Amino acid sequence: MIPATILVIAAIGLDLQWGKTGLFNAGVAAFLGVGAYVFAILTTGLSPPSGTNPGHWGPGVPFDLISATLIAMVVAGGLGVLIAIPTLRLRADYLAIATLALAEIVRLILRNERRITGGDTSVNLIPRPFDAIISRGWMSDGVFILVVVIIAVAVLIVMEALNSLPWGRALRAVREDEEAAQALGKNTFRLKLTAFGLGWGRMGLAGALEASFLGNIVPDIFVPALTFNAFVVVILGGSGNPRGVVLGAYVFALLGWGTQQLRVYVASLSDVLALRLDYINNIVVGLLLVLFILYRPEGIMPEKRYVPKKKD
Repeated sequence: MIPATILVIAAIGLDLQWGKTGLFNAGVAAFLGVGAYVFAILTTGLSPPSGTNPGHWGPGVPFDLISATLIAMVVAGGLGVLIAIPTLRLRADYLAIATLALAEIVRLILRNERRITGGDTSVNLIPRPFDAIISRGWMSDGVFILVVVIIAVAVLIVMEALNSLPWGRALRAVREDEEAAQALGKNTFRLKLTAFGLGWGRMGLAGALEASFLGNIVPDIFVPALTFNAFVVVILGGSGNPRGVVLGAYVFALLGWGTQQLRVYVASLSDVLALRLDYINNIVVGLLLVLFILYRPEGIMPEKRYVPKKKD
């Protein structure tokens, strides 16, 4: 439930970029990592080296969770805008390559900048909401589910509101025909830059929630497979429809749970067969993705097309 809801937030950010604006961002994992590490460093404060632990940089006094989350969003979004300025003018396929390379660069920086991030050792003791009054366990998980769901609903409402504005319709115009949008006087570069910044800010929010939920993070959590998962969610649910993205995330989570239960059942029958099913989830998801692309590319809940009202 919690990982699926966090994935909803990240996928809504991707849907704004790819589903609404047509910008192929292959660097989702990078900005999840940026958000997670900014949140973790700010909330755990300065961690000096001790023994074999390199520690990590941080403020003298730890930030509260809300401030740290907002800063993580701003840093992820701001970094995204800075990177987008020179890359948005690239053609779609080159943009995808550039953002994919960016994701790997960010992961390597997180792993190797030991004085700032702690390197390949984990950042530990990352707090959750209400840690002071609720000990870790089922009750803490229940409270965290409630917090994450409220945040996801708020993100969805904001996204729906933005899509109904002329700004949202302008993004769709850029996606459908950028040259026509320019001819109508739209500043397409600014629109794409805004979509990238807001989308990456949402990914930073998802990363902060992921860090808080896990309690400790390492750079290798934020691998390119996270980007693949986000695209699967958007394609399954319906590209360009935030509500469809929500549905896609929970369908994706249900598939993961189902294949995991299958593996546990098979393991009870044969350890050899269980080893062969290590990647059953990836196989099932890959096949499902191919089927959707071939036979229902609009997803489970297709995007509602804007039809202008006729004047009397």
